[in-house]
Amino acid sequence: MVVGGSICLLNFYLSWLRYPWFRLRGGRREDYQWVSGFPVLGSLLVVVAWAVWLRREDSLALDIGAWTLAGLDTGGLHWFLFDMVRQRLEGRGWRGL
Repeated sequence: MVVGGSICLLNFYLSWLRYPWFRLRGGRREDYQWVSGFPVLGSLLVVVAWAVWLRREDSLALDIGAWTLAGLDTGGLHWFLFDMVRQRLEGRGWRGL
């Protein structure tokens, strides 16, 4: 759970927080180098840990924590599927998301 949660948070940081932090520190867009996290691995580890171990604990706080971490993992399968649906809808002229 700890390793998977750490990867989830790393993927979230790399996707949403690293670039704005770079710009706030005075970096230029041309100098920024995009990096990738660990696709699928973080949310997969969290969900497996939740299913095997945390589910026995019957704790709402642990359930919410596990699913929040998995949801934040921008390298997860759910984000990939969301992006594929979004691109498909935009290709048909829909600009909702």
